[in-house]
Amino acid sequence: MKLQNIIRPDFLLIGAQKSGTTWLWRVLDQHPGTDLPGKKEIHFFGGTENYRKGKMWYYNHFEDLDSSKVIGEASTTYLYDNIPFWYNSSSSLEVDRALPKIPELITNELPNIKILVILRDPVWRAVSAYKHCMKKGKLSPLLGLRKNAIRYPKHRILEYGHYARYLKLWKKFVPPERMRIFIFEEDVVKSPERCAHCVYDFLGINTDFQPENVCGIVHKSWSITQILLNYYADPFSKKLFKGCMGKVSNRFDFLHSLVIKRDDIKFLHSIYLPERQELEETIDRDLSCWNYGEQ
Repeated sequence: MKLQNIIRPDFLLIGAQKSGTTWLWRVLDQHPGTDLPGKKEIHFFGGTENYRKGKMWYYNHFEDLDSSKVIGEASTTYLYDNIPFWYNSSSSLEVDRALPKIPELITNELPNIKILVILRDPVWRAVSAYKHCMKKGKLSPLLGLRKNAIRYPKHRILEYGHYARYLKLWKKFVPPERMRIFIFEEDVVKSPERCAHCVYDFLGINTDFQPENVCGIVHKSWSITQILLNYYADPFSKKLFKGCMGKVSNRFDFLHSLVIKRDDIKFLHSIYLPERQELEETIDRDLSCWNYGEQ
């Protein structure tokens, strides 16, 4: 496949991580006016190792798609600034200083790209990311959220919540008419049908289309109890915790307070709340729907 014959994406759904991007991907995938790759997150621009595979590796993901339809991809590593090394041996976050920052890298390659963003209360986004890392066995529940986040910055639990910094950079490269920013709590949770309509309108596809199960949960995250039981279980027990036992532990999440401690929430609150005004000004949205961990 020659470069002049490649199929390029029309839009990118760039994050934030753990903020409803899978829901929006399903909403987009259902629309007859789109044709999306089978793999949601390609992460070509989001990790040095993938980027070094070359442009043709990236474009091969789109080669069998219908170019007469709207094409896109969703990689939650694109929202941020520096492109990191994924497979560095240390626990620290290492970035490739030889490459431009992610927004510049993307817009140099895809100058007319449209950008979709969903933001979630950064405190609860960080909690969700921490749970995801424990579920995958990447972090030990014994240390707790704060210590894990500080000791293992490679997982970017804290970094991913500094939205204002990243969006200010993105706005230098993408004009406002080609970027739409949604708020998870207000747009996805409270007004999913309207949110889907706005996305369709932004992409120039039929806004009369009604996606199925637009108000449904794409996937419910595991409870802390299920994550802990699965983390310490033997291979046979792990199968049980992914089935009926998992449903019970999700319903009665009695270990939650032992892992997600109030001090951890206060720690996240102290990091992200001071950035609220800057973010509101950056995206021109009121964020009173976010409680930043306050009960």
